[in-house]
Amino acid sequence: MNSLVVPSNHRSMMLMASVGFASLMALGLLSLSSIQGSNSSSKRRTGRRKQGRRRRKVYLRGLYNLGNTCFLNSTLQSLASLNAFNLYVKQCIELLAESNGDSVDAGIVIQLNKVLDQLEPRDSHVKALSPRDLISSLSYKGQWIASRNEQDAQELFQMLSSTLQTVARKADGSLLGALNTNQPIGNGFISTNHQQQQQQAADAKQERRVSNPAPENPLLGMAASRTACVRCGYIEAIRHSTFDNLSLTVPRAHVTTIEECLAMYTAMDRLDDFCCRHCSIVATLARVKRDLAEYQTQPANSDRSSKKAKRMVAQLSEQQHMLEEALANNPEAELKGIELSRPPPSTSTRQTMIARPPKILALHLSRSIYLPTGGTAKNPACVRLERLLDISPFTTTGHISTIASAPISGPSLAASSYSRESLAEIRRRNCLYLLNAVVVHSGAHDSGHFYAYRRIEVDPDADPLLGSSDQWFMISDTSAVEVPLDTVLSAGNGYLVFYERI
Repeated sequence: MNSLVVPSNHRSMMLMASVGFASLMALGLLSLSSIQGSNSSSKRRTGRRKQGRRRRKVYLRGLYNLGNTCFLNSTLQSLASLNAFNLYVKQCIELLAESNGDSVDAGIVIQLNKVLDQLEPRDSHVKALSPRDLISSLSYKGQWIASRNEQDAQELFQMLSSTLQTVARKADGSLLGALNTNQPIGNGFISTNHQQQQQQAADAKQERRVSNPAPENPLLGMAASRTACVRCGYIEAIRHSTFDNLSLTVPRAHVTTIEECLAMYTAMDRLDDFCCRHCSIVATLARVKRDLAEYQTQPANSDRSSKKAKRMVAQLSEQQHMLEEALANNPEAELKGIELSRPPPSTSTRQTMIARPPKILALHLSRSIYLPTGGTAKNPACVRLERLLDISPFTTTGHISTIASAPISGPSLAASSYSRESLAEIRRRNCLYLLNAVVVHSGAHDSGHFYAYRRIEVDPDADPLLGSSDQWFMISDTSAVEVPLDTVLSAGNGYLVFYERI
């Protein structure tokens, strides 16, 4: 495992204008880019908060490395900084308590909750924590977790996310089943009094279920994908799929940005070898019409051939009607008994955009490069992050384009025109996010070290747009050192990036 050079201790605070600045921002007269620019240009070393009180000293607890477990330590530290995620874990714990859940997944969630509680910021220094019990629980689901080989932080994240989703679904389902269970007592007969008690208990559970529905996974968002044929203009039905993280390909460049990675993910691709169903139906209809005309004009040489011709005319006429109905109403409809012709391949466009932004936007920066020799290497590009991220250019709007060569949906304004769109509008569309944590990988593709940058909110009442109460820490296993925001934004080797919606 590569050694890690820990930066020196820094403290950073940003000065800000009190009334005028906040008023302009509230009215939407300040641009998002100007706020981010002022944040980086107005930081000064100071020991006092904006209200004149000395800033609270915060200590973070490290995690022991139990043998190449830095992938786990960095992921846990990052997840501990996400308020919505911690709330979701606790809601799953409550569901388990009500449903008496006892399974491998339940054990993982219980141990995960314990570790997250221990990783909360503290007012005094405490020794590092051993995540041994959580590793033991995870190993029942994946033995690779407990091995001493180097592992991948994203695979662990996906395991934790899917485990929580399974627990929430199963626990909620078992509660629903409990409402419909009537078990006999004694000789199989239930007394009227017991039936009333059972009904009252069921009503109480139903009331709790309505008032406390199944927890919503803050990691889940929805993506919309569209494929369109350039030749005929036909657009297939837009397909929606859920995601708990987006895997973004990092461009082959020396320096890039998180926005450029998102732009690559939502870019429109052109495919040359595409078989369009609409074009196939059109080609099949033309073939059926030719065959029908041939049988209709064919002379009857005998009664047998005449019957066959009539039978074929009836069959082809029915196929013609089905094909015309499909073209007019729904080309995706099933066409029983009809073998579609395959026209020459056409060019198509394919695009994916974010349709429903999640509360927590987890981004996986995929750095794998596949070499001609069949091996893999790491893309060392420096990915510049943003403290505030507006994803509206990468999301669908209420208008869906029906033009094959146009995007699925585009922002109402150009991405650079923040001065025309207030921050309040961006927040209303659930598209404004605040950087909360980064998992960084140093080293080569198959070896190296994971560590994390973690945001701590010292003053919960402070406006997150200004970031005046933010403290950032670099945590490498048992070491936790405060660092300035610029160190985080320019870390470059980000691997997992966590943004939380504001």
